[in-house]
Amino acid sequence: MSKFLLGAACAALCACTALFFTACTTGTRDDAVNLKGIEASQIGTDTDCDYYLAAEPVATTKVNAMKDTGLGIAGSLQDLYGGTDGYPQAVVVVKSGLMQYSIIRDFLDALKDGAEWLLKDSTDASTIVDAVSSHLPEDATPTFTSNNLNKSVIANCAVYYSPASECKDAINSFMTGINEVSDGFGTASDDFFATEISGTETYSGNALKVYAPDGAPALGLAYMMAGESGLSEDMFEYHVISSDDVAATINGGNADICILPVNLAVKLLGQKDTYRLTGTITHGNLYLLSTDSTQITASNLSTLVGKTIGCIQIGNVPGLTLKLVLKKNGIAYNELVS
Repeated sequence: MSKFLLGAACAALCACTALFFTACTTGTRDDAVNLKGIEASQIGTDTDCDYYLAAEPVATTKVNAMKDTGLGIAGSLQDLYGGTDGYPQAVVVVKSGLMQYSIIRDFLDALKDGAEWLLKDSTDASTIVDAVSSHLPEDATPTFTSNNLNKSVIANCAVYYSPASECKDAINSFMTGINEVSDGFGTASDDFFATEISGTETYSGNALKVYAPDGAPALGLAYMMAGESGLSEDMFEYHVISSDDVAATINGGNADICILPVNLAVKLLGQKDTYRLTGTITHGNLYLLSTDSTQITASNLSTLVGKTIGCIQIGNVPGLTLKLVLKKNGIAYNELVS
Protein backbone atom coordinates (compact mmCIF):
# COMPACT_ATOMS: atom_id res chain seq x y z
CA MET A 1 0.00 0.00 0.00
CA SER A 2 1.36 3.44 -0.86
CA LYS A 3 2.14 5.93 1.88
CA PHE A 4 -0.71 8.09 0.59
CA LEU A 5 -3.27 5.29 0.77
CA LEU A 6 -2.02 4.19 4.19
CA GLY A 7 -2.38 7.75 5.45
CA ALA A 8 -5.90 7.97 4.04
CA ALA A 9 -6.88 4.72 5.72
CA CYS A 10 -5.55 5.98 9.04
CA ALA A 11 -7.48 9.23 8.72
CA ALA A 12 -10.68 7.36 8.02
CA LEU A 13 -10.27 4.91 10.88
CA CYS A 14 -8.88 7.18 13.60
CA ALA A 15 -10.42 10.49 14.60
CA CYS A 16 -7.25 12.23 15.71
CA THR A 17 -7.79 15.41 17.70
CA ALA A 18 -4.32 15.63 19.24
CA LEU A 19 -1.34 13.81 17.78
CA PHE A 20 0.30 13.47 21.18
CA PHE A 21 -2.54 11.33 22.37
CA THR A 22 -3.44 9.32 19.31
CA ALA A 23 -1.89 7.86 16.24
CA CYS A 24 -2.81 5.27 13.68
CA THR A 25 -0.26 2.68 12.57
CA THR A 26 0.05 -0.85 11.34
CA GLY A 27 2.62 -1.66 14.04
CA THR A 28 2.85 -1.34 17.80
CA ARG A 29 4.64 1.54 19.50
CA ASP A 30 6.78 1.44 22.63
CA ASP A 31 5.80 4.98 23.64
CA ALA A 32 2.02 4.48 23.59
CA VAL A 33 -0.73 2.12 24.65
CA ASN A 34 -1.61 0.08 21.58
CA LEU A 35 -5.32 -0.51 20.99
CA LYS A 36 -6.51 -3.35 18.78
CA GLY A 37 -10.14 -3.87 17.80
CA ILE A 38 -11.26 -7.44 18.53
CA GLU A 39 -14.41 -9.54 18.79
CA ALA A 40 -15.59 -11.04 22.07
CA SER A 41 -14.50 -14.50 20.85
CA GLN A 42 -10.86 -13.29 20.77
CA ILE A 43 -10.76 -12.30 24.44
CA GLY A 44 -8.11 -14.36 26.17
CA THR A 45 -6.95 -16.05 22.98
CA ASP A 46 -5.48 -13.29 20.78
CA THR A 47 -1.76 -13.70 21.35
CA ASP A 48 -1.03 -10.16 20.16
CA CYS A 49 -2.80 -8.74 23.23
CA ASP A 50 -1.43 -8.25 26.72
CA TYR A 51 -4.80 -7.04 28.05
CA TYR A 52 -8.40 -7.20 26.95
CA LEU A 53 -11.29 -4.79 27.51
CA ALA A 54 -14.61 -6.55 28.09
CA ALA A 55 -18.06 -5.78 29.45
CA GLU A 56 -19.93 -7.82 32.01
CA PRO A 57 -21.06 -10.59 31.87
CA VAL A 58 -18.49 -11.42 29.16
CA ALA A 59 -15.63 -10.46 31.48
CA THR A 60 -16.60 -12.91 34.24
CA THR A 61 -17.63 -15.59 31.74
CA LYS A 62 -14.20 -15.47 30.09
CA VAL A 63 -12.36 -15.46 33.42
CA ASN A 64 -14.30 -18.49 34.65
CA ALA A 65 -13.82 -20.36 31.39
CA MET A 66 -10.05 -19.70 31.25
CA LYS A 67 -9.03 -20.12 34.88
CA ASP A 68 -6.27 -22.53 33.87
CA THR A 69 -4.56 -19.72 31.90
CA GLY A 70 -4.53 -17.33 34.85
CA LEU A 71 -6.82 -14.84 33.10
CA GLY A 72 -8.39 -12.48 35.61
CA ILE A 73 -9.86 -9.02 36.05
CA ALA A 74 -6.95 -6.58 36.14
CA GLY A 75 -8.77 -3.28 36.45
CA SER A 76 -12.05 -1.40 36.31
CA LEU A 77 -12.51 1.22 33.61
CA GLN A 78 -15.16 2.87 35.79
CA ASP A 79 -12.64 3.36 38.59
CA LEU A 80 -10.02 4.59 36.14
CA TYR A 81 -12.47 7.15 34.75
CA GLY A 82 -12.86 8.60 38.24
CA GLY A 83 -15.71 10.12 40.19
CA THR A 84 -18.08 8.36 42.53
CA ASP A 85 -20.29 6.80 39.84
CA GLY A 86 -17.88 6.03 37.03
CA TYR A 87 -19.13 7.21 33.66
CA PRO A 88 -22.72 7.33 32.32
CA GLN A 89 -23.03 4.42 29.89
CA ALA A 90 -26.68 3.65 29.02
CA VAL A 91 -29.50 6.18 29.30
CA VAL A 92 -33.29 6.14 29.14
CA VAL A 93 -35.15 8.22 26.57
CA VAL A 94 -38.91 8.73 26.31
CA LYS A 95 -40.94 10.13 23.44
CA SER A 96 -41.60 13.80 24.12
CA GLY A 97 -45.32 13.43 23.52
CA LEU A 98 -45.60 11.02 26.46
CA MET A 99 -43.97 13.15 29.11
CA GLN A 100 -47.27 14.61 30.34
CA TYR A 101 -48.56 11.21 31.48
CA SER A 102 -48.23 9.90 35.03
CA ILE A 103 -47.50 6.42 33.67
CA ILE A 104 -44.03 7.64 32.67
CA ARG A 105 -43.32 8.76 36.22
CA ASP A 106 -44.52 5.36 37.48
CA PHE A 107 -42.23 3.59 35.00
CA LEU A 108 -39.20 5.62 36.08
CA ASP A 109 -39.97 4.91 39.74
CA ALA A 110 -40.00 1.20 38.87
CA LEU A 111 -36.55 1.56 37.30
CA LYS A 112 -35.27 2.85 40.65
CA ASP A 113 -36.85 -0.06 42.54
CA GLY A 114 -35.54 -2.56 40.01
CA ALA A 115 -31.91 -1.93 40.91
CA GLU A 116 -32.54 -2.95 44.52
CA TRP A 117 -34.58 -5.98 43.42
CA LEU A 118 -31.73 -7.27 41.24
CA LEU A 119 -29.38 -7.49 44.22
CA LYS A 120 -31.78 -8.98 46.74
CA ASP A 121 -30.81 -12.45 47.96
CA SER A 122 -34.40 -13.53 47.34
CA THR A 123 -34.17 -12.69 43.64
CA ASP A 124 -32.91 -15.81 41.85
CA ALA A 125 -30.65 -15.56 38.83
CA SER A 126 -33.07 -17.84 36.95
CA THR A 127 -35.90 -15.34 37.52
CA ILE A 128 -33.82 -12.54 35.99
CA VAL A 129 -32.56 -14.66 33.10
CA ASP A 130 -36.05 -15.95 32.26
CA ALA A 131 -37.47 -12.42 32.33
CA VAL A 132 -34.85 -11.10 29.90
CA SER A 133 -34.74 -14.17 27.66
CA SER A 134 -38.51 -14.26 27.21
CA HIS A 135 -38.38 -10.86 25.53
CA LEU A 136 -35.55 -11.61 23.10
CA PRO A 137 -36.26 -12.21 19.39
CA GLU A 138 -36.91 -15.83 18.51
CA ASP A 139 -33.73 -17.93 18.28
CA ALA A 140 -31.58 -15.15 19.78
CA THR A 141 -28.83 -16.26 22.16
CA PRO A 142 -29.15 -14.47 25.51
CA THR A 143 -26.16 -12.65 26.96
CA PHE A 144 -27.09 -13.73 30.47
CA THR A 145 -27.55 -17.32 31.60
CA SER A 146 -27.93 -18.86 35.04
CA ASN A 147 -24.30 -19.95 34.75
CA ASN A 148 -22.84 -16.48 34.22
CA LEU A 149 -25.20 -14.30 36.26
CA ASN A 150 -24.63 -13.89 39.97
CA LYS A 151 -24.78 -11.00 42.44
CA SER A 152 -21.15 -10.10 41.78
CA VAL A 153 -21.75 -9.81 38.02
CA ILE A 154 -24.93 -7.81 38.61
CA ALA A 155 -23.03 -5.44 40.89
CA ASN A 156 -20.30 -5.10 38.23
CA CYS A 157 -22.96 -4.09 35.69
CA ALA A 158 -23.67 -0.97 37.83
CA VAL A 159 -27.40 -0.96 37.10
CA TYR A 160 -29.26 1.78 38.97
CA TYR A 161 -31.37 4.69 37.85
CA SER A 162 -30.04 8.23 38.20
CA PRO A 163 -32.52 10.93 37.03
CA ALA A 164 -31.51 13.59 34.52
CA SER A 165 -31.62 16.24 37.24
CA GLU A 166 -28.69 14.43 38.90
CA CYS A 167 -26.71 13.10 35.93
CA LYS A 168 -26.98 15.90 33.35
CA ASP A 169 -23.60 17.40 34.22
CA ALA A 170 -21.93 13.97 34.21
CA ILE A 171 -23.36 13.22 30.76
CA ASN A 172 -22.27 16.57 29.34
CA SER A 173 -18.79 16.13 30.80
CA PHE A 174 -18.51 12.60 29.42
CA MET A 175 -19.64 13.69 25.96
CA THR A 176 -17.15 16.57 25.97
CA GLY A 177 -14.42 14.01 26.55
CA ILE A 178 -15.78 11.62 23.93
CA ASN A 179 -15.81 14.43 21.34
CA GLU A 180 -12.15 15.08 22.13
CA VAL A 181 -11.17 11.54 21.14
CA SER A 182 -13.65 11.00 18.30
CA ASP A 183 -15.49 13.23 15.85
CA GLY A 184 -19.18 13.16 15.09
CA PHE A 185 -21.09 12.65 18.33
CA GLY A 186 -21.88 16.27 19.12
CA THR A 187 -23.60 17.62 22.21
CA ALA A 188 -27.11 17.65 23.64
CA SER A 189 -29.35 20.68 23.97
CA ASP A 190 -30.58 21.67 27.43
CA ASP A 191 -34.11 20.79 26.36
CA PHE A 192 -33.08 17.21 25.68
CA PHE A 193 -32.76 16.60 29.43
CA ALA A 194 -36.04 15.98 31.24
CA THR A 195 -34.90 17.37 34.58
CA GLU A 196 -38.48 17.63 35.86
CA ILE A 197 -40.84 14.64 35.63
CA SER A 198 -44.22 16.03 36.65
CA GLY A 199 -46.78 14.53 34.26
CA THR A 200 -50.19 13.99 35.84
CA GLU A 201 -52.45 13.07 32.92
CA THR A 202 -53.86 9.56 32.67
CA TYR A 203 -52.61 7.54 29.71
CA SER A 204 -55.20 5.48 27.85
CA GLY A 205 -53.51 4.68 24.55
CA ASN A 206 -51.88 1.54 23.18
CA ALA A 207 -49.33 -0.40 25.19
CA LEU A 208 -46.06 1.52 25.36
CA LYS A 209 -43.22 -0.15 23.45
CA VAL A 210 -40.06 -0.38 25.55
CA TYR A 211 -36.73 -1.39 23.96
CA ALA A 212 -33.31 -2.17 25.41
CA PRO A 213 -30.19 -3.85 24.02
CA ASP A 214 -29.31 -7.21 25.51
CA GLY A 215 -26.75 -7.14 28.29
CA ALA A 216 -26.54 -4.77 31.25
CA PRO A 217 -29.20 -2.35 29.88
CA ALA A 218 -31.74 -5.17 29.72
CA LEU A 219 -31.09 -5.90 33.40
CA GLY A 220 -32.56 -2.50 34.11
CA LEU A 221 -35.91 -3.76 32.81
CA ALA A 222 -35.84 -7.23 34.39
CA TYR A 223 -37.90 -6.11 37.41
CA MET A 224 -40.74 -5.01 35.15
CA MET A 225 -40.40 -7.88 32.67
CA ALA A 226 -40.62 -10.36 35.54
CA GLY A 227 -43.93 -8.81 36.60
CA GLU A 228 -42.56 -7.73 39.97
CA SER A 229 -43.03 -3.96 39.68
CA GLY A 230 -46.79 -3.64 40.09
CA LEU A 231 -47.06 -1.79 36.79
CA SER A 232 -49.94 -2.85 34.59
CA GLU A 233 -48.48 -5.50 32.29
CA ASP A 234 -51.09 -4.61 29.67
CA MET A 235 -49.64 -1.10 29.38
CA PHE A 236 -46.07 -2.06 28.47
CA GLU A 237 -44.62 -4.17 25.66
CA TYR A 238 -40.97 -5.06 26.27
CA HIS A 239 -38.38 -5.88 23.62
CA VAL A 240 -34.76 -6.93 24.22
CA ILE A 241 -32.81 -6.45 21.00
CA SER A 242 -29.28 -6.66 19.64
CA SER A 243 -27.17 -3.57 20.24
CA ASP A 244 -26.74 -3.41 16.46
CA ASP A 245 -30.46 -2.74 16.07
CA VAL A 246 -30.83 0.13 18.54
CA ALA A 247 -30.11 2.94 16.07
CA ALA A 248 -32.66 1.65 13.56
CA THR A 249 -35.25 1.27 16.33
CA ILE A 250 -34.77 4.88 17.41
CA ASN A 251 -34.55 6.29 13.89
CA GLY A 252 -37.74 4.47 12.95
CA GLY A 253 -39.57 5.88 15.95
CA ASN A 254 -40.61 2.37 17.01
CA ALA A 255 -39.73 2.83 20.68
CA ASP A 256 -41.88 4.82 23.07
CA ILE A 257 -39.20 4.26 25.70
CA CYS A 258 -35.67 3.12 24.90
CA ILE A 259 -32.43 2.37 26.73
CA LEU A 260 -29.38 3.04 24.58
CA PRO A 261 -25.71 4.07 24.84
CA VAL A 262 -25.34 7.69 25.90
CA ASN A 263 -23.16 8.63 22.91
CA LEU A 264 -25.77 7.24 20.51
CA ALA A 265 -28.58 9.03 22.34
CA VAL A 266 -26.77 12.35 22.08
CA LYS A 267 -25.75 11.83 18.45
CA LEU A 268 -29.16 10.75 17.16
CA LEU A 269 -31.52 12.66 19.45
CA GLY A 270 -29.63 15.32 21.39
CA GLN A 271 -30.55 18.23 19.12
CA LYS A 272 -34.08 17.09 18.27
CA ASP A 273 -37.38 17.32 20.13
CA THR A 274 -38.63 13.77 19.45
CA TYR A 275 -37.32 12.19 22.66
CA ARG A 276 -36.30 13.40 26.13
CA LEU A 277 -33.49 11.91 28.19
CA THR A 278 -34.89 11.06 31.62
CA GLY A 279 -31.83 9.52 33.27
CA THR A 280 -28.92 7.09 33.32
CA ILE A 281 -29.54 3.39 34.00
CA THR A 282 -26.03 1.87 33.78
CA HIS A 283 -22.85 3.56 34.98
CA GLY A 284 -20.09 1.58 33.36
CA ASN A 285 -19.47 -2.18 33.18
CA LEU A 286 -16.10 -2.46 31.45
CA TYR A 287 -13.09 -4.31 32.85
CA LEU A 288 -9.49 -4.95 31.85
CA LEU A 289 -8.58 -8.64 31.74
CA SER A 290 -5.07 -10.07 31.80
CA THR A 291 -2.97 -13.01 32.94
CA ASP A 292 -0.84 -10.45 34.78
CA SER A 293 -2.14 -10.30 38.35
CA THR A 294 -1.06 -6.67 38.83
CA GLN A 295 -4.12 -4.47 39.31
CA ILE A 296 -4.21 -1.44 37.03
CA THR A 297 -5.11 1.75 38.88
CA ALA A 298 -4.85 5.46 38.14
CA SER A 299 -1.47 5.52 39.92
CA ASN A 300 0.15 2.84 37.73
CA LEU A 301 -1.78 3.35 34.48
CA SER A 302 1.46 4.23 32.70
CA THR A 303 2.54 0.58 33.00
CA LEU A 304 0.24 -0.06 30.03
CA VAL A 305 2.54 1.96 27.75
CA GLY A 306 4.05 -0.36 25.15
CA LYS A 307 1.39 -2.99 25.84
CA THR A 308 -1.47 -3.98 23.52
CA ILE A 309 -5.09 -3.95 24.67
CA GLY A 310 -7.68 -5.87 22.67
CA CYS A 311 -10.83 -3.73 22.68
CA ILE A 312 -14.35 -4.88 21.95
CA GLN A 313 -16.36 -2.21 20.12
CA ILE A 314 -13.32 -0.02 19.71
CA GLY A 315 -15.34 2.63 17.86
CA ASN A 316 -18.14 2.77 20.42
CA VAL A 317 -18.44 3.38 24.17
CA PRO A 318 -15.85 0.74 25.26
CA GLY A 319 -13.03 1.90 23.01
CA LEU A 320 -13.94 5.58 23.27
CA THR A 321 -14.00 5.48 27.07
CA LEU A 322 -10.63 3.76 27.20
CA LYS A 323 -9.17 6.42 24.91
CA LEU A 324 -10.71 9.12 27.08
CA VAL A 325 -9.23 7.61 30.26
CA LEU A 326 -5.78 7.46 28.68
CA LYS A 327 -6.04 11.02 27.38
CA LYS A 328 -7.18 12.37 30.77
CA ASN A 329 -4.07 10.81 32.28
CA GLY A 330 -1.72 12.19 29.63
CA ILE A 331 -0.95 8.78 28.13
CA ALA A 332 -0.56 8.42 24.37
CA TYR A 333 -2.44 5.69 22.56
CA ASN A 334 -2.00 4.11 19.17
CA GLU A 335 -4.91 2.47 17.35
CA LEU A 336 -3.66 -0.43 15.27
CA VAL A 337 -4.81 -0.76 11.68
CA SER A 338 -5.05 -4.32 10.41
